[in-house]
Amino acid sequence: MLCVVGIAGCSSSPANSPQPPGSLPPTTAQMTVNGKSEGTTRAVRCEQDGWAHTVTIGTEESGATFVVNTGGKITAQRVDITNVGGFTGSFYADHIGKAEASVAGTTFRVNGTVEGATTEDPNKRTTANFDIKANC
Repeated sequence: MLCVVGIAGCSSSPANSPQPPGSLPPTTAQMTVNGKSEGTTRAVRCEQDGWAHTVTIGTEESGATFVVNTGGKITAQRVDITNVGGFTGSFYADHIGKAEASVAGTTFRVNGTVEGATTEDPNKRTTANFDIKANC
């Protein structure tokens, strides 16, 4: 006589874990330049090389790229803003502008000041405040 016993298990899809405060939904970004919000976009590309995370938002014609180092202390290394709210400018650690970086879950945030120019007066150097969040 042959007896077969089966074991049935129940499983369900794991619930989405709640995002920590200050984070964004996956593959979204938000940018504000001089207090003007550019809204939320899904045009987000992320790369990692060691501790350096490079995040690109938008397009070559209008967007931003930033580099955050997460080894030890989290620091902003570079920010390039291209034609966002009519402003184009840059931050380079220890050289141009000022910026801070933080991470909430998988959302990177960089904020501070960049130096550059507006499309209205491209020959006049000026600064702009910025706040960028992107979830990789």
